Amino acid sequence: MTTTTIQPLVDVQPLPAIDTTRLFKSSSETWSPIDSFITNTNAINVILSSATADNDPPPELCSLVVLGYLSAVETYFRTLLSRLAHIDEPTTEALGQKQLLFSVAMKRPRESLAEALYEDSFASKKELKARLTEIGMKKLPEEIEAALGTYDSICHLRHCCVHRFGYLGNKNAYDLGLSKHHHLIGRIFSASSDDLADIADALQVFVKTCNNHIFRFIIDRTVTVQGSPEHEFEMSWNWTWEYKKDWRHFKRYYDLFALVRGHPSSASPKDTYLHFKKANASKVRDMASRRRTAAQPQQ
Repeated sequence: MTTTTIQPLVDVQPLPAIDTTRLFKSSSETWSPIDSFITNTNAINVILSSATADNDPPPELCSLVVLGYLSAVETYFRTLLSRLAHIDEPTTEALGQKQLLFSVAMKRPRESLAEALYEDSFASKKELKARLTEIGMKKLPEEIEAALGTYDSICHLRHCCVHRFGYLGNKNAYDLGLSKHHHLIGRIFSASSDDLADIADALQVFVKTCNNHIFRFIIDRTVTVQGSPEHEFEMSWNWTWEYKKDWRHFKRYYDLFALVRGHPSSASPKDTYLHFKKANASKVRDMASRRRTAAQPQQ
């Protein structure tokens, strides 16, 4: 019996061997998440500028740029929340019930184990709110809520770029607003340089806004936890409200949230501490009063 060989319709070369162990390099960067986010976004902007010169970018580059921008945002949140779990006891307590694959836990060193908790996606309004709820931010500030709509729209653009090579599908058209986008279904994402600049600016504003409010929520919560005798969680340390004594604890929070490499940069640790103390003045007085009462001998 003879076998008929059919001429292949498409010529196929031998499959290259891909050694993924050679595709990564070490990084010794220890910047704050917000510093890394700004640096990563600016690096994408440099690539975009050098590739386009005076012309608008082609659709393929538009998709890659949006992917890069959203990747920088997700990395910001993932790094911030994983590091926060190491330094903030209420966050560690809040994440205590979060599930983690045993195989992952066995392979990760203890100091980086919390990062494994955040393999979840942050690339939607719903997912981001769920992650913030996990650390206790159940009611978001109005500034974050107002910006989440824009963030979610950019996430839907990203979805087109990842899964449809930039082409707008039915679901994303619906999520973006079907009445305004139904006639665009099947068209490819093709933004001007100005459009991409607006997307980059919107994400920077969004991340900076989140950074400020998450810092305020987390640092104020340390006062609430320490100052409320009814609170179930007990911190292993207390604010003394003397900068020299509190510096070690406060600087861990400051270093996690402060913008050092960007302009304008964050206020100094001491100025930020003094503002933190002033903003919690009434709680400070209540804490001092309770401590004096507790120190008095019982009748």
